Amino acid sequence: MSLLVLRAGPSALVQDLGRPGHASLGVTASGAADRAAAATALRAVGTDPAAAVLEVLLGGLTVMTDEPAIVAVTGAKALVVVVTPDGSRRTAATGEVLRLDAGSTLEIGRPVAGVRSYVGVRGGIDVPAVLGSRSRDTLAGLGPPPVVAGDVLDVGDAVVGPWADGWQVSAGSGAVTGARRSVELDVIPGPRDVLFPPAAWDILAATGHVSGHADRVGVRLDPARPVPRLDTREIPSEGMVRGAVQIPADGSPVVFGPDHPVTGGYPVIGVLTARSADRISQLLPGTPVRLRRLRGVGD
Repeated sequence: MSLLVLRAGPSALVQDLGRPGHASLGVTASGAADRAAAATALRAVGTDPAAAVLEVLLGGLTVMTDEPAIVAVTGAKALVVVVTPDGSRRTAATGEVLRLDAGSTLEIGRPVAGVRSYVGVRGGIDVPAVLGSRSRDTLAGLGPPPVVAGDVLDVGDAVVGPWADGWQVSAGSGAVTGARRSVELDVIPGPRDVLFPPAAWDILAATGHVSGHADRVGVRLDPARPVPRLDTREIPSEGMVRGAVQIPADGSPVVFGPDHPVTGGYPVIGVLTARSADRISQLLPGTPVRLRRLRGVGD
């Protein structure tokens, strides 16, 4: 079984759980930006959580199946349309498990909330793995290339159980939000929070905004005012992780995403929780955002 890509939209990438354990080679883990949404899509179609999905940025994807298929779309809230071989159209909601007849097409519209949709197909997307993963690392250029119109994506056999027939599943991380709704992200302090005055956390807790510089590598935030440091001297480069909140010299935080650099030289005041790291991947530029220090952690 395979999917023929008729339209790819602004960006469609194959993603799975990522390739951890290769930092010594200069390779980060990568993987789905909204891990909860990707996992939910696979669980809904009864497929191994380590299988691959399609990560679709801002909709625009249309695929056709050559055999009957079971699919689910999670993540961003977008109009999902199934067109049967005879031309009839059926609309569906994000999170609905869908049966597609051979020759049917699946269309994902532009999201009304959130930015990344995840297409899980029963059996998983089967493309060649690189360093044990089918994920596309946009910074290193590793993994399968971005999906384009005309691509044929094979579907694997990573089936582990029944699918959620007729069930409206949760979209995933619960991250989807309108641009005017403030989002609170939880931060575990450290490892370099001692380089910042207490006022730094007050500024992070005030309402800032997601800037226009946001991708899978990282999301730059426009804070209420620049985040101060006790010592402006740079520190030696050290290992980075997804969700790390780096504070550059200009005081505007950068939150690392799944394709972050392996090392960095700006101090990290804290690291987002796994849930919050998923949530930030769904935020449009301009979204109000606040970073909340988890009390009792690092005190």
